[in-house]
Amino acid sequence: MPMYFFHLNFSHRVLPDEEGVELPNRSAAREEALAVVRDLADPKMGGNPRRWASWFLQVADDEGQFFRTPIGHPALEIVGAGCPAHAQEPSAQRHRSAGAAPSLTEASRLASLVRELTMRQQHAAQLMQRNRELRQELSFVCIRARQLVAQARLGGLAGGRH
Repeated sequence: MPMYFFHLNFSHRVLPDEEGVELPNRSAAREEALAVVRDLADPKMGGNPRRWASWFLQVADDEGQFFRTPIGHPALEIVGAGCPAHAQEPSAQRHRSAGAAPSLTEASRLASLVRELTMRQQHAAQLMQRNRELRQELSFVCIRARQLVAQARLGGLAGGRH
């Protein structure tokens, strides 16, 4: 049976599926990808489509990528000038042996990826919170600087009249 690889993609970053899954054909791989996307976004399974906004699931075989679908909504993609609309999967993935068996079950690999992505999203949320705090602090500093400049000008005008 052919091997299919389910890569996660966010912007120009790709989290490659290093192990792949044996499936009978591309149609089965597409169906598996859609089932995974449904599970990741399903609130009943602990998923959240907003958490996966702008993430894509790419499916590739030994001939290259043949299917790509958004995981969350809205599905936004930032493409720079001269960049393809989707990242190519690493050439090592294209030359992988079709007979190589995965060492982990698909479910445990997906759970591991979800945990890693959740940790990264939490870290990003912490960084965004710190950014908000620093922007607020900078805003207060700017306001205070304006007040001091205004006081200095008033003091200079009052001092110049004496």
